[in-house]
Amino acid sequence: MGTRSVTISDEAYMRLEGVQMSGESISDVIARIRPGPNHRRALIRRFSFVIWGYCLAVWLYVIAFQLRFPWDLYDVLVWWLPIRMDYIGEAAFVASFIFALIAIRPAAER
Repeated sequence: MGTRSVTISDEAYMRLEGVQMSGESISDVIARIRPGPNHRRALIRRFSFVIWGYCLAVWLYVIAFQLRFPWDLYDVLVWWLPIRMDYIGEAAFVASFIFALIAIRPAAER
């Protein structure tokens, strides 16, 4: 990996030294502060995993609700929101698979 010369102000250099850890170069500080493109992918995968968990929990809740109250599944969730419980279960079922595929997708090769 090559090197480059960069001119920065004294204030910027002092700020970089302020966040510099022991044994770390200024180049390491800059690389740590500005993460690469893989950081965004990892963040999307973590977020997708959390959303997948919530969708799976909602789906399991609707199944448990149906087993406990089989006659109430087609009732609306609340009187002011005309969404039926079965719609929520179906949407959570589909979303859980979509977000699971995003969360477990292998990282792209460079």
